Amino acid sequence: MTPYFLCNNDDLIDNKTRSFTLETEQGQLDLLLVKTENVAYAYKNICPHLGIPLNWQPDEFLSIEETHIQCSTHGALFTMENGHCIAGPCSGDKLENLALEYRDNEIWLQL
Repeated sequence: MTPYFLCNNDDLIDNKTRSFTLETEQGQLDLLLVKTENVAYAYKNICPHLGIPLNWQPDEFLSIEETHIQCSTHGALFTMENGHCIAGPCSGDKLENLALEYRDNEIWLQL
């Protein structure tokens, strides 16, 4: 597994998201980080319904209530904790989860 530094844990605020684009050995990877209840989760930035990016602007992935990840194209809602789609055309599907590792105050992606 190859580690990629993403950010410091303190740089990620609860119920907020950040987008990242990494050059990996497998090519470019677009992902999002979301933090809720002081735990960060990472997902590929790809809607399982249309295969397009989820966000409408950089770092903007959440519903207006800031309770779910929301696809900007068709409004599908995904849980922050496991990426399951609970509403929309891809209901029952889920976002592709990515493995994170904490090193002191740093968040690293493991590929």
